[in-house]
Amino acid sequence: MKLAPTTTATDVNRARARPSRLRPERPWQEHATLYRDLFADPPVAAGLWPSATGRPHSSRRALEALAGDIRHWAERSYGPWVFFETDTGMFVGRGGLRTASVGGEECVEVLYAVRSDAWGRGYATEMATLAVAYARRLRLTEVVGFTAVSNRASRHVLEKVGMRIEATFERGGVDHWLGRLRPIV
Repeated sequence: MKLAPTTTATDVNRARARPSRLRPERPWQEHATLYRDLFADPPVAAGLWPSATGRPHSSRRALEALAGDIRHWAERSYGPWVFFETDTGMFVGRGGLRTASVGGEECVEVLYAVRSDAWGRGYATEMATLAVAYARRLRLTEVVGFTAVSNRASRHVLEKVGMRIEATFERGGVDHWLGRLRPIV
């Protein structure tokens, strides 16, 4: 089932079980600075790319992620959102759904990245919860999530949204936990 490319925050809010502190937006080129700032945040970069710790993360990588997110929306009618605090409008991070390959198998991943100065406030859990609710609305039969085994906080988020950690696998030279939620309908 595909959604109209004009999916709005109102459509996303209908997928929620309860009111949110976060407002999602479909990413556009105008969000380039937010992506650069998020992915240049050293603790965020270390969580996303643990094998690359210590190497600079260029704005090119952030712009590639943004272009990929925009393309994903154009091709699939869903994808990662950028999130802002509802009350203040402050940019918090990026999260949502994205196709991924794990062990040569295509799947839909729940993903999230939160600015490090906003960690510990439950935003990653809220993003992941919204993504799972939206996956239900899309009638997906399962979603996966993965995180480096060194990232216990992220594993906790996966478990809080109902994923069961099934295995570990290597991605980018780093061991990751693989969480899976099925059925989600």
